[in-house]
Amino acid sequence: MSRRLACFAAAFAVLSPLAAVAHEYEAGSITVAHPWARATPGGATIGAAYAEIKAKDGAADTLVSASSPAAGRVEIHTHTMDGGVMKMRQIEKLAIPGGGSAVMKPSGDHIMLFDLKAPLKEGETLPITLVFEKAGEVKIEATVEPVGAKGPHGMDHQPGAAEHEGHKHH
Repeated sequence: MSRRLACFAAAFAVLSPLAAVAHEYEAGSITVAHPWARATPGGATIGAAYAEIKAKDGAADTLVSASSPAAGRVEIHTHTMDGGVMKMRQIEKLAIPGGGSAVMKPSGDHIMLFDLKAPLKEGETLPITLVFEKAGEVKIEATVEPVGAKGPHGMDHQPGAAEHEGHKHH
């Protein structure tokens, strides 16, 4: 192995765990994985953020609120079918089952940001504080993805989609 390749491999081995930390946030029994938001066009006053929230075995928790310095108001929302029409509505809380997860994604549960102070721009990060009944506050940084993105870094954000073949994407 060339010396340059050996140095690259060593640097990759050292820095890879640091990349994992940037995409997962932990507090108590809760892990928030791959938080992301969609970019908004200039002049837009609303936006949305998503993530997978996991709870350790036997340690269910509940997301009760969220806030962000980038928005005047932040709510937890869901989509439901009503008479054959998909409607978005605010929910008071989001249950995270022990040993399971709640996946926030487009057309599903999500964090709704109102009265944005500036457009959400692709490549930037969005600070959000999630508040759980048991775990308390979890401060996260959501990566702003392109308008129309279906998941972080173009991934199809389904439960476990970030993990396959024995490794995680970061």
